Amino acid sequence: MNELERNLPGHQNWEGSFFERLTEYGDWEANAFWRLHLELLQLARSTNVNESVDRELSYMLLYIQQKVLNLISAHFDKDDVFNISNLTNEQLHEYQERFDMAILGVVTGKVLPESSFDLVNPLANNA
Repeated sequence: MNELERNLPGHQNWEGSFFERLTEYGDWEANAFWRLHLELLQLARSTNVNESVDRELSYMLLYIQQKVLNLISAHFDKDDVFNISNLTNEQLHEYQERFDMAILGVVTGKVLPESSFDLVNPLANNA
């Protein structure tokens, strides 16, 4: 869980992480996002569908999901100053879908093939 943990504020390597770049600069850093996304996919594939998700892992998933979704909401709020500057709204929606599905995958153990999406993780090897 190196990449997921790295994206939590307070981690010694938080600087340069996907969430740090998004929070501090309004920059959806695609390479950092795809590394986090790949780790979420790997966690999802290793999840035993008959077992509960670990409490600490659940916390990390909920924390990062809530914070990222709050920033996406702020981006779309015309009265909020936060702006994700390097994506179109359509691209942001596509990335949000990939993020949401990856988080859900960790909880359910179900991962859709990359070919199911228009926006494909270049680091994922399955079609």
